[in-house]
Amino acid sequence: MFPAAQYYVIAFFVLAAISAAYAQDSGLGDQAPEPADKPSSRDAYRIEIDLDYHNASFTGRETLRFTNAAREDLSSLNFYLYPNFGLSEEDKPSLEVQKITAGGRELYYSLRSHNALLRVELPQRLQPGRSIELTLDFSARVPRVQREETSLLAHFLQEIGDALSDDRQPKDARDIFFAGEESMLLGHFFPMLAPRDQQTVEQNLAVSVGSLVSGEVADYEVTVRTDERLTVIASAECVESKGPQSNQLGQLDQSGQSVAGATGKLRSQTFRGERLRGFAVAVIERMKSAEGKTGAARAVSYFRESDERLGKRALDFAINAFDVYEKSFGAYPYSLLQVVEMPLAAGYSNIQFPGMVVVAQAYYIDFDAPEAARLPGVLREQSDIIKSSFEFTIAYGVAKQWWGEAVGGDSERAPYLDEALANFSAAYYHEAVYGKRLGDLIIDQQLRGAYQAYRMLGGVDVEAEKPVKDFRNSLQYTAIVQAKGGLLFVALRKELGDERFFDALRRYYSKNSFRVATPETLRNSFISASENPRATQAVFQRWLKEKRGDEDIGAPDMTLIPPRVSKIRALGRVFVKIGKTAARPFDLRP
Repeated sequence: MFPAAQYYVIAFFVLAAISAAYAQDSGLGDQAPEPADKPSSRDAYRIEIDLDYHNASFTGRETLRFTNAAREDLSSLNFYLYPNFGLSEEDKPSLEVQKITAGGRELYYSLRSHNALLRVELPQRLQPGRSIELTLDFSARVPRVQREETSLLAHFLQEIGDALSDDRQPKDARDIFFAGEESMLLGHFFPMLAPRDQQTVEQNLAVSVGSLVSGEVADYEVTVRTDERLTVIASAECVESKGPQSNQLGQLDQSGQSVAGATGKLRSQTFRGERLRGFAVAVIERMKSAEGKTGAARAVSYFRESDERLGKRALDFAINAFDVYEKSFGAYPYSLLQVVEMPLAAGYSNIQFPGMVVVAQAYYIDFDAPEAARLPGVLREQSDIIKSSFEFTIAYGVAKQWWGEAVGGDSERAPYLDEALANFSAAYYHEAVYGKRLGDLIIDQQLRGAYQAYRMLGGVDVEAEKPVKDFRNSLQYTAIVQAKGGLLFVALRKELGDERFFDALRRYYSKNSFRVATPETLRNSFISASENPRATQAVFQRWLKEKRGDEDIGAPDMTLIPPRVSKIRALGRVFVKIGKTAARPFDLRP
């Protein structure tokens, strides 16, 4: 699963504006019920897509084997069509289902929540322990993200807009599903089963500031056919690659040429992975890579040709984070860890999928390169902070492989479960690699600083343990869920001491890997490890359910911004420094 937008850039853009003041089937089967993570009872997807990269569209077929692990019969199955998330009634769906069959029989299905929720009526009631195989034919058009929407300036202005706006700011799915400049990201691009606890209730998707992607672990075999000159990256290892060949959907002519818009020949690549919480495919032109080995996993960094130095640095950061987290939390859940540079739309510094961390191209800034002289002074002056945030973002994304992918959570009702833990983990990474002094500084900058900047801009402290739909915008979400929530674990570490604290984290990870954790599960892991359970319970209560942020984190010095000065005036100096460059995107390419 992947989180809501990561607004770590707040820590250097908004704080930069005030830094001087701070001075710093076929039919039904017969198998008996088994534990949900047994291979015989895990959901299994077999997906094939024919991708017309140049026209940003694809057709596909999904075969799903589902076993009812519930205690009651099921008469229908719910699927999420995540590419349609956030669309209005007037919008044409990005992902459309043409036909669903089981054992050769066509099934009835319906759509709701603006085409984001698919309900399939089963041919007969599916009893506990029984299985069914469904085949779904689907097609999609991939929405385009313009270059101007992905620039560093666009990211900056998005955050400023969030800071100034009091309106709710819902998101669409273009963070995970888009066609950008020389690249395409297909995150959860297929009809994906809703979690098991959401199969027996009436379900609607709420539009909110964060993404609501959640799912049970499943096994995947995904085949992608597209232009052979493209680099195809996926959530799992490539197990087979074939050259030009005919295919079921007829996108090759007799000479092996694509007849669907591609100018080259097609190649078929098959990827296979187990116990994945969803699946993503990235398709990129002119991409380079660097590779390393860490533990039992293979680590790869993919980057543009012009960003080789930063791409290799990203690999080092990812490997360092991997080593810290394996030692501190437990074994990495997969055999592959990838960091991929892509042109993410403004508002997202990184997105996570199983085995893959996608980092915004806008933040691959090499301040040592001659082209950096073309950047506005406001950015060059904050180069140290931007470099630090780049490393923090990668450390955060890698941490989400532990908290969010291996250990699942309810991203709608309790987003702090993975968001806050990953934020704390990224701060702890700096301590483990560089020493406690820098670790404390990162906590001040990325956690306390984000909350205080939010408060200085007029934000109000609220409880961290709230549904994601209750947060007004990404600025509030970052300050409360990720920053204030992350500081919960700083407080727990102080209360329990290092030995008991990390023992509790390792136990939580071990017991909940490839399962969906709950707030009670997390709380009980720490309470059972504590010498003073009542005091530990009080820490959870204070940081998650009470509004004590100013008292515990530190109230911002509001005298820095006189009461009669508006938010716009408070941020005005930033715009003055940007000046005329606001009319064009930042681009370091010659």
